[in-house]
Amino acid sequence: MGLLLSPKVNLRPDGGRAILFTANPGDNRDTVFSFLYPQQAVILSLFDGERDLAAVTEAVAYLFDLDIEAASGQVDALLAVRVNQDQTIRSLIMDASSIDPEEARIYDPKTYIIPTELIDMEDVRCQKPCSLLVLPTMRCVTNCRYCYADREGFRGKPEFDLNLYRRLLKEASECGIETIEISGGDLFCREDAFDLIESTLSAGMYLNIPTKCPLSRSQVRRLAATGLSSIQISIDALNPEIIDQLMGLSGYGKKILQTLDDLGEAGIKVRTNTVLTPYNIRDAVALARYLAEKPHVFISHFTCYGRSIYRHDDSLFCSPEDVAIFEKEFSTIKEDFPDKVTFSGANDNPYIRDEAVRANNFWERAYCTANRRGVVVLPDGKVTICEELYNHEHFIIGDLKEQTLLEVWNSPKALELAYPDQAAVSNGPCHNCSDFQQCHEGLGRCVREALKAYGLDQHYAPDPRCPRAPVGSRLA
Repeated sequence: MGLLLSPKVNLRPDGGRAILFTANPGDNRDTVFSFLYPQQAVILSLFDGERDLAAVTEAVAYLFDLDIEAASGQVDALLAVRVNQDQTIRSLIMDASSIDPEEARIYDPKTYIIPTELIDMEDVRCQKPCSLLVLPTMRCVTNCRYCYADREGFRGKPEFDLNLYRRLLKEASECGIETIEISGGDLFCREDAFDLIESTLSAGMYLNIPTKCPLSRSQVRRLAATGLSSIQISIDALNPEIIDQLMGLSGYGKKILQTLDDLGEAGIKVRTNTVLTPYNIRDAVALARYLAEKPHVFISHFTCYGRSIYRHDDSLFCSPEDVAIFEKEFSTIKEDFPDKVTFSGANDNPYIRDEAVRANNFWERAYCTANRRGVVVLPDGKVTICEELYNHEHFIIGDLKEQTLLEVWNSPKALELAYPDQAAVSNGPCHNCSDFQQCHEGLGRCVREALKAYGLDQHYAPDPRCPRAPVGSRLA
């Protein structure tokens, strides 16, 4: 057999180019994303499980009227394209015999052919969304001390029904989206939670669910019966009393630890997430080793508490001393289980004094995907660009009760936010900044961090990491 593109990624046309992205981010430690020229997508589609590298090169030579040496150079250049910090496309090419035939993806090269004059590699916004985050409810079973959710803003409001959700699944699938990411609130607070799960899986889509709900054994068995392969459990300590303190619920800690074990017995893989605060950071090392040693827990993420927009408490920031101690002890666990635990490190102080360092950090910041690769569906059916903005009116781009997903994606408000007019910024550092377009339409301005730093009414405030940004609220 020949070579095949990994079934864990999807190759999708996207207007004047193609995109290569991870089909199910929740079950993969390393996610990938890359814009590709149409010619590159055509070449990549030739890895169809029948051709080996030599046959792919010969096909490229024939299709593009090249000699073998030039064709080989084209193939090598494609395989060297970086798809994340650590991987290139070469790492995604597999021996077809190692792939389950039912999971194999075969692409038609003709799908990616477009006229030369229509090629567009400049626009960083996808022509159609490739990710979707859905918040079915803002109700929750816990009252976490560090919770960032705007639960009060949705109290008493109606939640979208199953019919709207099923329509959304169809529209998302037509866009090439294969995974529904869930957040909230807790999905299991909805009476129709299992109907939502079964509808998603029966539509042939992946589903990533985070929960803090202590599920009963019967609920876990029912979950396994749906075919759900994995779930995320948020767990913040190994000591049940510390968990209770952070969750605001007596007796909760023992129940969630039992749920963790029950999921493993039912054959469901588990991701875990832990938020570090002064209350649990000393216990978290023991938790990390405990989780890493469990075969069914395939990845555990540890992050330090950071400022949120709607609910915040300065006393929850970890001290540098505690973080240093945790990091040192955590490193020994990382050595023993390199693929099972991650720690994002101490949150950076964006107001660092050295201007050169601050500028360098800013221009090497992470790419903002909000309203560029995906959107967020709120419990009432309205759509926003970022989960933590919730129902902030300035960032609502549509309403699925009245529009389709693509109508929302291409709505005037969505385009206004994606390609902002500098003339609309009446004051502040962005008002007359010469880097305005490069900043906003390149890596992107993180409006979430801007609102955290400068207030809910500061829609056009700069990203606090910007070297021109003033000092605002403490973020870490």
